Amino acid sequence: MLKDPDGTAFWKPTIKQERFLQIPLTVKEGFYAGALMAGKSDVLLMYPIVFGWHKHPEFKGVFLRRTMPELENEIIPRAKEYYRHFGGKFNGSTHFFTFPSGALIKMGHCEYEKDVHDYDSMQINYLGIDELSSFTEYIYLYLTIERVRTPKHLSGILPEIVRCASNPGNIGHQFVYKRFIKPYPQGGKILIGRGGVRRVFIPATIDDNPHASEQYKRELDALPEAERKAKKFGDWTAYEGQVFDEFRDKRFPDEPENALHVVEPFEIPYWWPKICAIDWGFAAMCSVGWAAISPNKKVYIYRHQHFYGKKIEEWAPEVAHFVNKDNPVDIVICHSANQHRGDPHTILEQVSEALGQSVRLGERDRIGGKQLLHEYLRWKPKPKVPIGEQEKFDQEISAWILRNKGLDEYKTYLAHFNPVEVVENIPRLFLFKDENDISLIGDAIKACVYEKSDRDGKKKEDVAEFNGDDPYDMLRMLLHAADSFFSVAIDEQQKLNKTAAIVEALQQSGNMTGFYMQMRKAEEEDGLEKPVKMFHGRSR
Repeated sequence: MLKDPDGTAFWKPTIKQERFLQIPLTVKEGFYAGALMAGKSDVLLMYPIVFGWHKHPEFKGVFLRRTMPELENEIIPRAKEYYRHFGGKFNGSTHFFTFPSGALIKMGHCEYEKDVHDYDSMQINYLGIDELSSFTEYIYLYLTIERVRTPKHLSGILPEIVRCASNPGNIGHQFVYKRFIKPYPQGGKILIGRGGVRRVFIPATIDDNPHASEQYKRELDALPEAERKAKKFGDWTAYEGQVFDEFRDKRFPDEPENALHVVEPFEIPYWWPKICAIDWGFAAMCSVGWAAISPNKKVYIYRHQHFYGKKIEEWAPEVAHFVNKDNPVDIVICHSANQHRGDPHTILEQVSEALGQSVRLGERDRIGGKQLLHEYLRWKPKPKVPIGEQEKFDQEISAWILRNKGLDEYKTYLAHFNPVEVVENIPRLFLFKDENDISLIGDAIKACVYEKSDRDGKKKEDVAEFNGDDPYDMLRMLLHAADSFFSVAIDEQQKLNKTAAIVEALQQSGNMTGFYMQMRKAEEEDGLEKPVKMFHGRSR
């Protein structure tokens, strides 16, 4: 508890704030992660005061927010109120608080990545970063690695630490999540990174703040689900602006059994069609996804390959190995591959030659791909239309649509009168658990946020680009390819259903002779040339 000279208390840390303050100073990076009203800004402002560093003449601290308006509107007034108790005086032109000892604490911002160089002349003993997820990874790493340091003669006297805090969400969500939370979601465990640098995060929620009102908590309950989980519970898997809030890599207790997209791997029947999608890149990630299509039109991603800084001739042999093994019915690559980049052949042509298979350009429709992913992830049944509002099928209308609008519009009209779907058939997209970096796809799905609104305040519908979005772009192409397969390969789907029925009969009867006879008959009827076999394994 901190008091005025007259003994009046003006700041007392909560239990979670105390825990954050108790992080050993040998731990360079500390992260206070949580929900709204967890007291994040206050504890970062008071950190140097609690340890008494403001009494040392050579102490230099920096409190950082992304933009100057955030500092001016929220932080500086609060800092003035706190620091005045210790003789801190604020200089509005330099944005430094100067203490009687000569110690300095700067109220800084870093709106653009180039702004990191504004701190090149400083040796920062204490760096406090508020709302870390609003910063880019580059800004964080540059300041942490390059500027947070203490001269040797002050080692053991002044610190060399970074202390951060943030809510889930915003542009830096993904790197913050990976750096501090994903390795040990429960928090409190000191992690050792490259070079022996230690870091730890302390989770906190609104319930850890005894000053938070019950009325405010009830107001948070009225928010959309993803926003509520992020702001009230500090849930880093669901946050404000999240595009695909229906994605589930774990099942919540109050949700149905089918609310899950990550499943245990299983043996994929050899007759299930396979699709390969490639989001090509060199400096960025080259993401290669593999999916199998089940007879009931579900898509299972069973393999993911990714490469950094590798030329086509380096990564293509690894992909070609599985092309030869799985014999995909379709291989698609991003439209950026339709360029030469100084070579006589386009990237598309080079990849096709390297894989020994025909590769086509995938769909460019970003909004359509986003909507398609929503539909494949959907685990809630569509609401039934009240009987009084249902449109009746009209034969004359259907004939007119077929004659004037074409087959696709005709099928769309007929689809309006299909029976209500069986709930068990949703969702339609699944990721194999812990298989060949497939988790990168799930991470990318969770990291998707909408583009910022335009100047008129109109909300944009597309996903904002971010570092690590390559698996998402790959997934859009893959689902477009799968959906096209469903719409043009009705005969193939019927063959799949026939084969599935034969195998199901075998599993029930155990009659191998009958199985081979039925399969041979089916192959003759369908003109198949493949030999009869059971499974091809887990497609690793």
